[in-house]
Amino acid sequence: MTDIEKLAKQVARLNDLEEIKQLKYRYFRAMTYGDHDTLKETLTEDVVTSYSDGHYVFDDREKLLRFLIDSHDPKATIICYWMAGMPEISFQSDSKATGIWAMYHYFYNKGQGFVDEMFVYYDDEYRKENGTWRFCKTGYKRVINQILDRREMPYKLTAPEWAVKKE
Repeated sequence: MTDIEKLAKQVARLNDLEEIKQLKYRYFRAMTYGDHDTLKETLTEDVVTSYSDGHYVFDDREKLLRFLIDSHDPKATIICYWMAGMPEISFQSDSKATGIWAMYHYFYNKGQGFVDEMFVYYDDEYRKENGTWRFCKTGYKRVINQILDRREMPYKLTAPEWAVKKE
């Protein structure tokens, strides 16, 4: 293999790495904004998930999407966001990779008056299909979880108009 071929292979791997990072960010952005079409496009048809230490397990993309939409839709009384970083991504081949991500999640259920904050580690598997990286397996284990009852403490919530349901 020539130096130019080695360099081309390294550049391709770096490009794949960046695409996987963007996939994770796109997944969280789609969840935050309730962008269901984009969310669906981040997942393979045979995706398998295990959220909340295995409490929510899915092996059917449509059932998974229904769960995510129903439990996190900002059009309801829910405001939430995710912040992920510190990725450890490994490639098994040109079309398969795994990743570990640290993630902070803030979930506010305005209707029930509670906040759920958690720090977790995600374990992901990715597959490149038709030139596009997608999740084929994802899930997380909690490191810490904190539930705050906002009905019992003074607070002020400021959120953009799209996130606050008009009464």
